[in-house]
Amino acid sequence: MTAIEKASLIKDELERRYPNTSTFLKFQTDWQLLFAVVLSAQATDKSVNLATEKLFSILPELSDYTEENRDVIKSCIKNVGLSNTKTEYLIQEARILLEEYGGVVPRDREKLQKLPGVGFKSSGVVLAEYYGDPYIPVDTHVYRVTHRLGIVKDSLDPKGTELQLEKIFKVESRIHLHRQLILFGREVCHARNEECSLCPFTSICKYHNKKK
Repeated sequence: MTAIEKASLIKDELERRYPNTSTFLKFQTDWQLLFAVVLSAQATDKSVNLATEKLFSILPELSDYTEENRDVIKSCIKNVGLSNTKTEYLIQEARILLEEYGGVVPRDREKLQKLPGVGFKSSGVVLAEYYGDPYIPVDTHVYRVTHRLGIVKDSLDPKGTELQLEKIFKVESRIHLHRQLILFGREVCHARNEECSLCPFTSICKYHNKKK
């Protein structure tokens, strides 16, 4: 079975299991999404949503994220981990957005990646979730699921994996597929103690068949 044939089978099954998805992070504006994505590094969506609910209520404007409010920001996000580093990221990002982009998150992946704390995956999440741009950002779940199923080459890193997935999957809403793959990784294809007995893809799964 070719990668494209596998992709079609996987897409149909994921659509059956997860017909409706929505973003895992809570936000109202472009910069709030950007901040939430930056905070989500090495943190759970639940912890980030709890932190941003408090953060955005106390500091509702982009212009609030200044050196003077460093302690307030750090206090709000302390439970997501790496609070010192992430506080610095938010302050720097707010300054750059206000000074260089008129307070608007640029719809440009290269420009986004120049912001502190924003990498290739994070920039893709922001652009796909907020603007609907055609990316399939690759986090640990997406990487694990797609590599185990053998859709992409083992040698590909997360960036290479995303680019390959975008060539293979011909879907209208790629961020929807991104979310579906994450949900499948969380519910079935765990990093440890994966539940192959619940998986509909065992017949085509390279990882499963290697274990036999």
